[in-house]
Amino acid sequence: MPAEPEPAEVDLRQQLQDVFGLDEFRPAQREVIEQVLSGRDVLCVMPTGAGKSLCYQLPATIGGGLSIVVSPLISLMEDQCAQLRDEGIPAAMLNSSLSPAQQRQALAELHDGFEGLLYVAPERFFAASFQTLMEKLRPKLFAVDEAHCISQWGHDFRTEYARLGEIRQRLGCPPTIALTATATEDVRDDIIRQLGLQDPSIFITGFDRPNLRYESRSINKVKEKDAELIRILQQETGSGIVYCATRKAVDALTSLLSENLPDRPIFAYHAGMDAAARQGNQERFMDTSRSIAVATIAFGMGINKPDVRFVVHYNIPATLENYYQEAGRAGRDGQPSRCVILFSYQDRFTQQFFIDKLGEENADPEAAPRIEERKTHATQKLELMIRYAQTRRCRRQQILDYFGDESELTNCLCDVCAAQQPGAASDADATVTVSPEVTTLVRQLLSGIARLNGKFGVGMVAEVLAGADNDKMLRWDLHKLSVYGLLKAHAIKRIIAMLHRVIEAGLARQRSVDSQKFMPVVELTAAGISVMKAQQPVPILLADLMPRRTPREMGTNPRAIGTNPRAQRVVRLDESDSQEPISPEAGERFERLRSLRLQLASERQLPPYCICHDSTLKLIAQHAPKSIEELERIKGMGPYKVKMYGEAFLGAVNQGKE
Repeated sequence: MPAEPEPAEVDLRQQLQDVFGLDEFRPAQREVIEQVLSGRDVLCVMPTGAGKSLCYQLPATIGGGLSIVVSPLISLMEDQCAQLRDEGIPAAMLNSSLSPAQQRQALAELHDGFEGLLYVAPERFFAASFQTLMEKLRPKLFAVDEAHCISQWGHDFRTEYARLGEIRQRLGCPPTIALTATATEDVRDDIIRQLGLQDPSIFITGFDRPNLRYESRSINKVKEKDAELIRILQQETGSGIVYCATRKAVDALTSLLSENLPDRPIFAYHAGMDAAARQGNQERFMDTSRSIAVATIAFGMGINKPDVRFVVHYNIPATLENYYQEAGRAGRDGQPSRCVILFSYQDRFTQQFFIDKLGEENADPEAAPRIEERKTHATQKLELMIRYAQTRRCRRQQILDYFGDESELTNCLCDVCAAQQPGAASDADATVTVSPEVTTLVRQLLSGIARLNGKFGVGMVAEVLAGADNDKMLRWDLHKLSVYGLLKAHAIKRIIAMLHRVIEAGLARQRSVDSQKFMPVVELTAAGISVMKAQQPVPILLADLMPRRTPREMGTNPRAIGTNPRAQRVVRLDESDSQEPISPEAGERFERLRSLRLQLASERQLPPYCICHDSTLKLIAQHAPKSIEELERIKGMGPYKVKMYGEAFLGAVNQGKE
């Protein structure tokens, strides 16, 4: 006879049915709710549509008393309050949409001991009318929705959110649940620290959305992008969202789509519209089948329209967090849906414009270093977003790697994986294949990383694979590993270069260790493990991994190469030069530059390619610039990179000179 369920579990499910009319909990909801009811602080990371709201609404209802919910959007507050009241649950809100009389009434109810869920924007805590009242409030639960806004490393940082830790203390440090759909490890750590959560229970249910088909199209001309957008929308007959970076683009696309898709309801949404018109368009989009919303990122947070069949980004988002959250508004019902980026490189300048404006409202000179740090971090995240859009590697895997999710992928629907299926239509990369030699080489490199168990850096892995004969090998018994000397036919520097390529392909990652902050260790990602075990093919972008043999490896006199006038002549500072053989002196500069890039990447906790690509380093090594002005002429060294890394690169180029 099966064991009877625990009484508490029966009661909790009964409450779910009685209060919300739901039959079953979604994954992890019950566990989160149990921790909240036990009085523990909780950090909950769940993807869009996974049911985060229930994780604080049900405990608030069961526990009674006052629960304060911090929410960033008025429309989100209104929707949730309306839904709760429909269920017979006391709910109130305080925000700027209320008339003065309505605000006075809400404050009076709080003075009289209101019990239920109170929704407030973070700015409300600093209003004079709420400051005096706050000293009397002792909520039983404090819920912070969209908690990534707390962290300056998050994708939607808000200064008022950053002060919620101090607000929590003034409220008597009630049990707190912080919720978000998008938080990398550094953002999660920041949320815990900023809110002062004590030994929180952390729930991360995963970032995988297997029903979403991620796609990216590289299109340079506006007319071609418009034509492609119309073609996609003609294919997709369900409801969807088209995201734009600017209000101007929203207005232009709304007119374009209304003209070319006369049978589809098209609704614009951006912050420059009249509030009533904006709200009306949102409501009509929610209620109308086959409707299309053309919007800036102001639209969508908390939108609970389960049948959104597509999300198209007409302009590239600022970060992968932004993209994951906005694309995640598709397919909340679990049905197959499309998420398409129409990528043009000039879109990055729009996002860079927004980054440059960060902190303009802050005139405090002491804040300048912090603002510059935010700008630098935002630019680095934009580079990662561009890399995602351009790289021909599984897009679903890239998202999971970014968030540190090691879930194993199967049956991916993204455009990259679809192109690798037998019989798939060819595209620009369809003729590229990975040779058996490269496949073997990649698996050998991955095996070397695996055997060192994430305890050593790239250099040590390379020495082991090359079969180096030194004290370190003996000290740690590394010469006894099965992979020792596996790649002894290659020079250590060659192996290091190949390991960096493997990292850039997402098969391995570098991780800082507290005791050796600037000497990161290297470990496999979930994708790397699959490739090593031959469960997944080697990514196409590693097809050219097999290095050309050096003069020493070929038994050739390197001086003979150095006398080649073509190798020494400076023709032009672009990519064609990076394909030329380089002299031994330039080769030494190249290796110094690679070592410097690794150090810079470690300090900033970035993949090396975010500093710059090998082709750029090779050009610098070949032309040996002597000044910032000369460095700026190198393709790939834009003003930002020159400002950030120029002096360091020049130092590496001229190392050893008088």
